[in-house]
Amino acid sequence: MGSTPPRPAGGERAPRLRRVLGAAAFPALFLGLVVGMTELPEFGDPASPASTHLSPRFIEEGAAETGAANMVTAVLADYRGYDTLGEAAVIFAAGLGCLVILASGGARRDLPVAGMSNRFGSIVLDAATRTLVPVVLLFAVYVLIHGHYSPGGGFQGGVLFGSGLIMMRLVWGPADASPRPGSDVPTFGLSLRGSLVLASVGILAYVGIGLAAMAFGGEFLNYGTLPLGSDPAHVRELATLGIEAAVFLTVGGTVSLLFDTISIGMRENGVPLGSERGPRE
Repeated sequence: MGSTPPRPAGGERAPRLRRVLGAAAFPALFLGLVVGMTELPEFGDPASPASTHLSPRFIEEGAAETGAANMVTAVLADYRGYDTLGEAAVIFAAGLGCLVILASGGARRDLPVAGMSNRFGSIVLDAATRTLVPVVLLFAVYVLIHGHYSPGGGFQGGVLFGSGLIMMRLVWGPADASPRPGSDVPTFGLSLRGSLVLASVGILAYVGIGLAAMAFGGEFLNYGTLPLGSDPAHVRELATLGIEAAVFLTVGGTVSLLFDTISIGMRENGVPLGSERGPRE
C-alpha cells in the first residue's frame, strides 16, 4: 500500500489566508456602503436631482414622447430600456444556471423529461386544472397587453404565464412528448426544451428590437426610428409593447425552466432521490 504524499508546506496556509481576507473584506464593504448612503439625498427630498430633473421630465413629457398612458411602462420599457434589458438578462441567466447545474449531470445527450417525476393529480385536481389553466394563461396575456394603461406588463404577465405552466406540471406530471396509448393526461404544455426556447426567443427579441432601431438610423433601443407609422409617439408605443412581449416570453419561459430543472435535480432516472419506488402509474 502506498503512503499518502505529504502536503506542501504552504497548503494549509492558503485556505487560512483566504478566510482571513474574506472576513476582512466584508466589514470593509459594509462600511463603504454605509458611508455611501450618507451621501445620498434624503428619501422624498424635493431638492434631490431625481426630483428636480428626472421626475418633472417623465411626468410632463412622458405621455407625449412615448405614447404610453401608463408612466411606469414608459419609464421601464422606454426611458430605462437598457436597465430593463439587464433585468431580463439576469432572469434568463438564472434559468440557464439552474439548467447547467441541475439538469445536465451525467453527460446526458438530450435534455431530460421536464416536470415532476410523479403525477400529483386526482379527479378533482384534474378537473380544476383543466378549468383554471386556460383562465390563468389568458389573464397573463391580458396583464401584458393592458400594462400600457394600468398596472401590469411583461414581468407580471410572464410570472402568471409561468405559473400556469407549473400548475400543469404539478397535476399532470412530466411533459412527455410520447404519452402512453390510451392515457387521459393532456399532452399540451411546454417541454423543458420548449421552456428554454421560449425564454431564448424573448431575450433575443428584446435585443432584436434594439438592433432594428439601429438599422433604421437610431440608437440602440431608440424606437422612434422604426418604420411602424408616421407618429413618433405611436411608433414608440408599439415598440414598447414589443419590448413588454419580449420580457413576457423571457420571464414565462424562465419561470417554467426553473421549476423543471429544480424538479429534475431532485430525482435520478425518473425516481425521486431518497426513494426506492418508481413513478406511480
